[in-house]
Amino acid sequence: MNAERHGTTVDASVSGLESILAGTLRRVQPPRGMAARLRARLQFPSRQEIAARLRDWRRLFVVFGGVMSGMLVVLTVARALFHLFVRRETL
Repeated sequence: MNAERHGTTVDASVSGLESILAGTLRRVQPPRGMAARLRARLQFPSRQEIAARLRDWRRLFVVFGGVMSGMLVVLTVARALFHLFVRRETL
């Protein structure tokens, strides 16, 4: 019974917050031509170029190795920081 009251209170406060934000925030229209300028700046390679890049297995191997090495470095640093902060709290 207590959980039901808590759930309805949270729902009411969230809906109240949503109504306040809906009244406060306004839609902003992007400047004219912004989408066209972005499309012009983005350059998508042709299908033939993508297929040629996928056939180049040496480049794929180097890219895959680089991504995996980067992930290992990030995980190692995160793990080291976690252990440093946890040990400080337990001492």
